[in-house]
Amino acid sequence: MINTNERNARRFFEEMLGAGNWTIAPDLMSEDVLMHHPSSPDPLSGRDSVAGFLGAFRAGFPNMSMVVEDTMGAGDKVAVRWRMRGTHTADLFGIQPTGVPVNIGGISWLRFSEGRVVEDWVSEDSLGLMRQLGVVNM
Repeated sequence: MINTNERNARRFFEEMLGAGNWTIAPDLMSEDVLMHHPSSPDPLSGRDSVAGFLGAFRAGFPNMSMVVEDTMGAGDKVAVRWRMRGTHTADLFGIQPTGVPVNIGGISWLRFSEGRVVEDWVSEDSLGLMRQLGVVNM
């Protein structure tokens, strides 16, 4: 049986980030949410900051889709294994559009309070993304 936190974790990735439905952000993220992301040296703090960062990432891949492949919840935490697909057709944090389709996976560890994300630790294939975009050649 999927609990409320697992259901909201799925909505966070598939509806909000994947479909770009930012109107549900207040339902899914606390006002003071913290996001630990590998591309940021310091945690992103606050719903507006996190939504802005995720929105800028999504803007680089306007046709982006997110699929939750697995969830596991225990108490106030949910582990999410996800996959992102999209085509890089707009600026991505200073990387000019390449027109390249990408496919990366990641795992996020979410902590919830009252059904909303209060902390998110992200581990994603950033190197794979940069390789697919041609930014890194290894």
